[in-house]
Amino acid sequence: MTTTNEAGSGVRCTGPATGTAVAVPVTADGRTVTRRGERGMVSAEWAVGIIAAIGIAGVLLAVVTSGPVEKAILNFILLVIQAFARGI
Repeated sequence: MTTTNEAGSGVRCTGPATGTAVAVPVTADGRTVTRRGERGMVSAEWAVGIIAAIGIAGVLLAVVTSGPVEKAILNFILLVIQAFARGI
């Protein structure tokens, strides 16, 4: 099945036996339009990804610098230093 817009190009709808349609762009003479692969992220996806990473980093920083966690990390680091100083 092909639907056509005013410019004369259209979209050919094909799909698997499950009944779902996949839109494939076609030219006015019926040739399939070649498109670049959709690998990677576009600018908007990068922006959302960066903001999510910053949010996670902020939460992690808040947890690590809280009193009990900071004390536990410091004690662990001192324990490792002492173990290396004794020659394990």
